[in-house]
Amino acid sequence: MGFLLDATEIVLAREGFAAATTNRIAEAAGVSIGTLYHYFPSKEALIEAVVHRMWARELAAVGAHEEALFDGPLEDAVRAIVRALVSVMVARIGLYRRWYAEASHLGQLGHGLSMSDKAIDVLTRALEQRAGELRPLPDVRFAADLVVKTALAVVRTGARDYEAEAKSGLLAEELT
Repeated sequence: MGFLLDATEIVLAREGFAAATTNRIAEAAGVSIGTLYHYFPSKEALIEAVVHRMWARELAAVGAHEEALFDGPLEDAVRAIVRALVSVMVARIGLYRRWYAEASHLGQLGHGLSMSDKAIDVLTRALEQRAGELRPLPDVRFAADLVVKTALAVVRTGARDYEAEAKSGLLAEELT
């Protein structure tokens, strides 16, 4: 099934949401349209699966630096996470641009929020553990939620509006 998601990423990034038909996706995957429909009932279902995979990659990028949030300098951990998120986006910048500009309604918001909650939980625990290093936070969960969602929104907007800055590293540098 991954090969269908790979093909969807390629077609969506290259041709855009409107032109990304199931026929074009099946052709890019090297399968019949019947095979595609065996796994996915529609183009929208394919794109939602691609979006969920994008979100999983973002969560993995955050998770790869989880230990640093608890053990290393907090500033370094935040910088590493932002750079990792930007790197995930840059690796598929065409896909991010097309999704964010043309099909951001796809991806089942509830699923995305539950994935974000995992990153928010980690950051909440880290902020609670490191409370002595921070200014007093009246609501640590709110602070973590705001940081995670703002970082994701800025990185995704960067794909649409700041391609050169994202690719050069300037976006990550300015965010941190």
